[in-house]
Amino acid sequence: MSKPTHILFLFLIFCSSVFSQQYSSYFGEKACRIDFQLSGNAKSTTATLSKIIQEPFWGGRRLHLTDDMNLGEYRFQVLDSISNALIYAEGFSTLYFEWQSTPEALLVNKSFEQSVQFPYPLKAVKVIIERRLDFDKWEKLIQFGISPDDKLIRKTLPTKVPIKTICKTASPDKAIDIAVIAEGYTVKQRAKFFRDAKKLAENLFTHEPFAKYKSRINVYAIAAASIDTGVSKPQNDNWRNSALGSHYYTFYSDRYLTTPNVFTVHDYAALVPYDAIYILANTKTYGGGGIYNFYTLASADSKRAQTEVTVHEFGHSFAGLADEYFYDNDALDGMYDIKIEPWEPNISSLVKFDTKWKADLPEGIVIPTPLTDENKAKIGVFEGGGYLKKGMYRPFFDCRMRTNTAKGFCPVCEKAVEKRILFLTE
Repeated sequence: MSKPTHILFLFLIFCSSVFSQQYSSYFGEKACRIDFQLSGNAKSTTATLSKIIQEPFWGGRRLHLTDDMNLGEYRFQVLDSISNALIYAEGFSTLYFEWQSTPEALLVNKSFEQSVQFPYPLKAVKVIIERRLDFDKWEKLIQFGISPDDKLIRKTLPTKVPIKTICKTASPDKAIDIAVIAEGYTVKQRAKFFRDAKKLAENLFTHEPFAKYKSRINVYAIAAASIDTGVSKPQNDNWRNSALGSHYYTFYSDRYLTTPNVFTVHDYAALVPYDAIYILANTKTYGGGGIYNFYTLASADSKRAQTEVTVHEFGHSFAGLADEYFYDNDALDGMYDIKIEPWEPNISSLVKFDTKWKADLPEGIVIPTPLTDENKAKIGVFEGGGYLKKGMYRPFFDCRMRTNTAKGFCPVCEKAVEKRILFLTE
């Protein structure tokens, strides 16, 4: 081994030891979950603490604990109570934020469930939850303390249900752990759920960069049992008694499939280590939804469910990718302010384009980029995205985040997904 190589090797060992010591100085092997409510209307937001839970597994990262990648409409920070040092941070998004952009939010106040998770602290900590005001500006919503030996921290789990390991390639601290939860499957349909979960994983691995990093992805199938088959369709006055209470017609949009019962979702996910939650709905009706660090929910049996929709929605919830499509009178067309740079890595208002894919543009590309045949195969700056026809831009003519006919993620989206995988596993 040459002298420079030897020095580099020793430096990497030293850094690994320091980071490992930092984790073990503050955190144990279990997880701490915070359940809270986000409430308000189109112009106001408050956060209210519901409960604190100790979960049995921490499957998340153990390195670069204080970096949140600047993703999400919200973030939480964990500080050591004595030194006030920041010891953990993570960003997330919410169904509540999307609802705030709808006409209903102008007329009424509502409350939405939200959960976040971090490694269980060994010492007393402070938790701060903030909402984003701008690309790099935040507002504090709530702050509270946690003592790890507080007797009122819950340690109960839901009734155990059958769990099947679909694939396990690495230890939880070195892998993306995906908890796939059954929704709308009765006890008699358990075998079908396990087959559907296996198909979901197999499809994910046919897309890049998930195929490249297959050795870093674990998938667990959690067979939550529903009384009724399928999920609710309020637009048809058809309500089902399902394990997670999922339904179409979210924000009165026929295809938008979500569940408001976030606490229940996390109760089931807590039966395994998890970095990401995927809810698999036992229905043939096309639809789904995905929100960053929240969950993915998609139908299991629609023609596109196990192909295009699986990856599109997971792009939202796992890597924080934005929708790149735009329609007239979209339910969410008021979600973005073009005077502010959005945080999502694959759309830009050009306010702070230097923080996005500007460095990846080919030499001589025009901004905005005209939709010529020549430019369709290039990274560019194409107008339309984030539900808006004007004022918002996307990096590629077509992408899995825009249409179901695209072959996969565009280069910019694939790079963003890969960055998230490496962040969680290295």
